[in-house]
Amino acid sequence: MIKISDAIKDIVQGNAFLEFGVYHQLFNLTQLARYLQPFVAARTKKEVSVSAITMAMSRLGPQLVSNTPEPSHFLLEKVHITTGLCTATFQRSIEAHRAINKLHIDMQKKNTFCSVSEGMMEITVIVECRFEQKLHSIPNVKPVFSHPRLASVEILFGSSYTDTPGMLYMLLQRVALQNINLIEVSSTYSGIMLFVAEQDTTLVFDTLYQSMMMP
Repeated sequence: MIKISDAIKDIVQGNAFLEFGVYHQLFNLTQLARYLQPFVAARTKKEVSVSAITMAMSRLGPQLVSNTPEPSHFLLEKVHITTGLCTATFQRSIEAHRAINKLHIDMQKKNTFCSVSEGMMEITVIVECRFEQKLHSIPNVKPVFSHPRLASVEILFGSSYTDTPGMLYMLLQRVALQNINLIEVSSTYSGIMLFVAEQDTTLVFDTLYQSMMMP
């Protein structure tokens, strides 16, 4: 039978949200125990009281804190910023596909920034502002959303973190804590691109640099 303390460790460790709160001592232990009660009961397969979980949490606190990675443990390789971008999102259709593919090829020939993301219902295109007219002059295809002044903050963290739980959460969490709106997000094997309004670019860079790039 699994002990209460072992169940708590299994639940907290690897969960970026809970690890962050425990590490910075943001939680009221009694309230956290109420939240964890059904999860602990499911793992231990027995009725577990809130007071028992609270006591176990207070004892485990120092151990959980010491085992929780700090942002400094995740070192970014590079942050690259591209300003002067604009975006438009279109309903997915054969016509939109054809027009966007043609635009993408044209942007590649010009060796200019162009990002295309496709979901089940929509296609989002991001290009340099100097090509905004081309983006909005696609025949018979009207955008459902557009933004005229974007910047891309491309974060390269290396292939060594690809299988590390919580890496992307930690990056996005730091941006969210600054109340910065993420207009678009795109990723590759060893990096992620955050698209924000141009006026937020410096704040995003400084936040990531202070917490995850400084030695």
